[in-house]
Amino acid sequence: MDFMASQLFAYERKGDSAVILRCFSRDSSVGIPEQIDGLPVRELAPYAFSAHMDEKELTDALRRGDARIASSEPMGMQQSWENGNLAALPVLCGEHLETILLPKTIRRVGRYCFYNCGHLRRLEFPGELYDWGSGAFSGCHRVEELCVHVQPDDASGLKQVLAELPESLDVELCADEAGEPDTRGGVDGAEHPRKKMVYARLAFPEFYEEGVENTPARILETHVHGTGILYRNCFQGKKFDFAQYDVLFPYAQAQEDFSLLIRLVLGRLRAPYHLEERARGYYETCVRENAFLFGRYFLDGKDTEGLSWLLEQELASLPDGEKSELTGQLLEYAARRKDAQAIGRLMEFRRESLPDSRRRKRLEL
Repeated sequence: MDFMASQLFAYERKGDSAVILRCFSRDSSVGIPEQIDGLPVRELAPYAFSAHMDEKELTDALRRGDARIASSEPMGMQQSWENGNLAALPVLCGEHLETILLPKTIRRVGRYCFYNCGHLRRLEFPGELYDWGSGAFSGCHRVEELCVHVQPDDASGLKQVLAELPESLDVELCADEAGEPDTRGGVDGAEHPRKKMVYARLAFPEFYEEGVENTPARILETHVHGTGILYRNCFQGKKFDFAQYDVLFPYAQAQEDFSLLIRLVLGRLRAPYHLEERARGYYETCVRENAFLFGRYFLDGKDTEGLSWLLEQELASLPDGEKSELTGQLLEYAARRKDAQAIGRLMEFRRESLPDSRRRKRLEL
C-alpha cells in the first residue's frame, strides 16, 4: 500500500508516548507513523478521524502548545502552525477516509475514533491492539477488508473489531517477516508499512439484530439473523479457532449468498492454515460441484494466477468428459470477455490434460 508523503499529524505528548489527534492530507489513505518527534505512537484520540470532532478544542490546544504538528516527510516542515492556521492540507476525516494502516506500536483507539467514516473500506492493525473505545466504528458500514498483524496461534484484538462490524468482511491474518523495513509513509524514518506474510484468509458473513416485542411478557427481545454471528464467535479467548470456523461451513452453504461462499472456500483452500483433511474435503467438493462458477470468479477478476491454481490444484482430477465440457464453457466465457491471457491459459490446460481426441475440438468464437 502506497501513501502520499505529504501528511501532517496533530499530536500531543502523553507520558513517554504520542497521541494522534488529527491527520491532514489530500489522500484518502493514511499510514499512522510508529514515531513522531522520537516518541512512539501509542494511541488515537477520541474522534480523531471523525468529522464530528470539536475543532475548536484542537485549535486551542495548538495555541497553548499542548499539541504540535509533525510532517510525514522526515525532512519536511515540522511546524505548520502559523497565525492560528494550519498548512494548506485538508483534514482527513469522515467521508474522505478510505483506508488506514495502524503501526505495531499502537495500543489504544479512542471512543468514536472513526465515527461516521462512511467510506472507510480497509483497516490494517496489529494484533496487540486490544483497547478499542466504545463506538469506534459507529456509522462505518462499508468496511470490507481487515488485515491483522498477528503471529500464528497468538492472541489478537480481532474479536472486538468483528463484533463492531456486522457487515460481510474479508480478513487477512499476517505474520511480520524479518528484513529491511519499508519507510514509505513514516515519520522520523519509522519502519512502516511492514513486510508481511499472509498465512490465513477468512471470510465473515454479515449478521443483523432485530428487536421483536414480546407483548404477553412486555419485553423487547433481540433476534439475531445470519451466520455471521456464529463465525464471529470462533475464538478461544482471544485466539482464533480455525476448526470451529470450518465446522460452520454447512450453515453458510444453506444460508449465505454464493459470492460469499466463493471467497470463504478460496480463502481456506489457498491459505490452508490449520485446515483439517475433513474440512478440506467439504471445501473441495464445493469447488468441484460448482467449478464453472469458481472459474468465472477468477475470469471476472482477471486473476490468471487464481485460474491456474483452480485448473491445476482442484480440477485436474476431474473425469475427461467433465473436464472437456468445463474447459469449453470457460473458454467461451473468456472469449466473450476478450481475455486473451485467460484464453491462452485455458487452451494450454486443455492441451496438456486432455487426450488427443479431445484436444482437436476447436472453440467456435
